[in-house]
Amino acid sequence: MKTLKTIGFVVVSFLIIFLLGFVISRTVLYFYTHHRNEVEVPDLANKDYKKAKHDLYKLGLYIDKIGERNSLDVLDGSIISQEPQANTVVKKGYTIDVIVSKGPELIKIPTLDNLTLDEARIRLINSGLELGNINYSYSNEIQKGKVIYSQPVYGMDVPRNSKIALVMSLGKIPSTINSKKDEYDSLLEDLNEN
Repeated sequence: MKTLKTIGFVVVSFLIIFLLGFVISRTVLYFYTHHRNEVEVPDLANKDYKKAKHDLYKLGLYIDKIGERNSLDVLDGSIISQEPQANTVVKKGYTIDVIVSKGPELIKIPTLDNLTLDEARIRLINSGLELGNINYSYSNEIQKGKVIYSQPVYGMDVPRNSKIALVMSLGKIPSTINSKKDEYDSLLEDLNEN
């Protein structure tokens, strides 16, 4: 009977020591790492800055806009990049630095009217734009081989590297076309009156 008590005492003692060691090690580990105060940084790419700020606040994190940059791919007001990167584990209260998009860089289309094709191409390149499709049309006002107008037209804001189409003059409308045009116009008038 004494042996049974001794064995029971030893087993209970081992259990108490094991449980006590477990509790002490968990407590020390908690205070040492504060792992309950850690959070994984979410991916903020392409998220609206204000929404990301709200979402981070709910996680116990903060956000700091350290710069802005033009971007063709990321909408104006959305996040281009972040530091630390997504999925990094940080302590609550940490501040995430972000670069926010200003949208595409807009450029005013320069005046291209009455320029030759080469002159228009050079002016577009110097403005940060590219030459797009070229169409041709007759014009009584613009000399043959010169730009009648651009599409989009002069003065409009477009993103950098946009392609600008040109309509080039074939010269004055030939008289044969003019007479046919008059016939066609009067036919249209007759149809519209009925």
